[in-house]
Amino acid sequence: MRRRRIVLVAALGLVTLCSSCAYYNTFFLARKYYDRGTGGAPYPVDKVEASAGVNFTRAIDYSKKVIAQYPKSKWVDDAYLLWARALLGRDDPLQAVKLLEDFPAQFPKSGLRNQAQFYLGVAYRQARKYREALRALDGYLAAAPKGDLAPYAHLERARALMSLDRPAEAAKAAGVVLERYPKSPLLYNARLARAEALLAAGDQARARADFRVLGERARTDDERLGFLLREADCLESARDYDGELALLDDALSHEKEPLPPDTTGGRAPVVRQTPGYDRYGRILIRIGGVHLLAGRLEQALVAFNRVAEDYPRTAIGAEAQYRIGYAYEVIGDDFDRARLEYGKVRDQGGGTIFGVQASQRMQSLERLAKYRESTGDSLNKKAEAGFLLAEVYLFQQDNSQRALEEYRRIARDFPGTEYEAKALTAQAWVLSRKLDQRAAADTLLWRVVYEFPATEAQIAARDYLEGDGYTVPSELIKFPEVRLAQVEPVPALTPPPEVTPGPGPPSPLPRLEPGAAPQGLRAGAPPPGSVGPELPPGLAAGLDSLGFAPMSGDSLRATAPYPEGAPRAGTSPPGGAPPAGTPAPAGPPRAGAAGDSTRVSPPAARDSSAAPRDSAASGGGSRSGP
Repeated sequence: MRRRRIVLVAALGLVTLCSSCAYYNTFFLARKYYDRGTGGAPYPVDKVEASAGVNFTRAIDYSKKVIAQYPKSKWVDDAYLLWARALLGRDDPLQAVKLLEDFPAQFPKSGLRNQAQFYLGVAYRQARKYREALRALDGYLAAAPKGDLAPYAHLERARALMSLDRPAEAAKAAGVVLERYPKSPLLYNARLARAEALLAAGDQARARADFRVLGERARTDDERLGFLLREADCLESARDYDGELALLDDALSHEKEPLPPDTTGGRAPVVRQTPGYDRYGRILIRIGGVHLLAGRLEQALVAFNRVAEDYPRTAIGAEAQYRIGYAYEVIGDDFDRARLEYGKVRDQGGGTIFGVQASQRMQSLERLAKYRESTGDSLNKKAEAGFLLAEVYLFQQDNSQRALEEYRRIARDFPGTEYEAKALTAQAWVLSRKLDQRAAADTLLWRVVYEFPATEAQIAARDYLEGDGYTVPSELIKFPEVRLAQVEPVPALTPPPEVTPGPGPPSPLPRLEPGAAPQGLRAGAPPPGSVGPELPPGLAAGLDSLGFAPMSGDSLRATAPYPEGAPRAGTSPPGGAPPAGTPAPAGPPRAGAAGDSTRVSPPAARDSSAAPRDSAASGGGSRSGP
């Protein structure tokens, strides 16, 4: 008995051990695939490759298996949290938010509640719910300021603050990682986040210093060039164009010049697109852009033309050609030459984004040229051309000052008209929305309300003022009159002739004298057996000449006037068939029976049940009956 108890206890222990090993092995597989997808990081800090999605999917499957098959195990909360983390790796933050929001209710005594709150903040940020993300991350840092995920929490806070357009706070949050965790694997991400935040906050010197450090620690030449161009952005933001040119010229001297394409023998220019083939051209385009910002048109065109010639039919060549047209449009103010240069972008690379932008700008300039060259209502066309030019300055070139000057010119050229009211309203819009001069804008809007009643500009000015919190008296507003379109008079139509001859040759019907009756009919009498009106005399005579009797009102059958004793179609003549060789009667053959002496009845009178014709009959003998 005692021995049986020992065996039973051992068996129960073995079963428990096997069960424990089973769910632990399942959770171990889930962790293994998750770590393989993240590369050992707590979660995907940056975007992962598409191939890693398979590992996250397997981690989710094994986590679900642990929850479903072993709901009482101690690894259930770990599996639940791992499931939510794997959803972040699969770029499904909304589903992760649902799981993590329920974590405290599902596992109120779990020791992973702080971690769940951190990952909830990460999921909120990836789902673009930045304020909720800040609350969750701040809650984690308050509960576990020295936890393993603290540096990740500071980095995520910096990213959320940048998305909320709070760059100064974002730079401070990223700096915490650099200062407190000097051995953290997040130093690269934190320094990059701080550099971008400092540049957005207007601290160009500190931002350039961070970009320089990143460039010195870059792993590839392309990364190094990217950080160099970000340094140039810092100098450009500070309007230090000479310093930017010095930086770019020094970088250009370390790059290899491209060889000109081989065009001997009429060959088409082809550029070998090897890794890093366009670095020289990218720096040269940037140099041209600096000259353009400094107002040096000729130097900018030299740089852009060099790139367009050295990199034909490439993306960078299309960009250079686009910038040539842009330089003529914005700096040179030569719209005709700009249209010509924009048209060449299609040959360089019409399928690129620069080809699309060049096409759009060219269409706007063509519309402007069409308004300038059009004739007709010169006052209206001149005003529309002025407004279109101002829109080109405002929206295409982002030159608010030039647009404001153009609107002022329109107001001076068309005093007391609706065009002046429209131009004043447009000036107010530019002053308030672009130049942040709301007081001057409100003055112009009130002037439009008082001086230009019954115009669309007055209605627009009232709406702008009320949108800013003002109250416009209703007695000042007069709606413009609705102009109905005038209908042009329709010219009188020419009446048709009384008798219209039909197509084709004239009718062969015989002419009858007035009062004469067709053959076989009494003059003025209806056909025998007919019901209804009398047939016209000419039609009745025509039917009689064709061998048809007039049709009766109660039958569609028409019979032909055969001579007495003439054989009918499909029957033998009286006395039997004539002997072979008997000549046919004189006269032309009837239609449908070449050489046949038998008259054929009209189609309507044929019997559909008649036997088929004798195909062996070739002469003029009669056809056999049924």
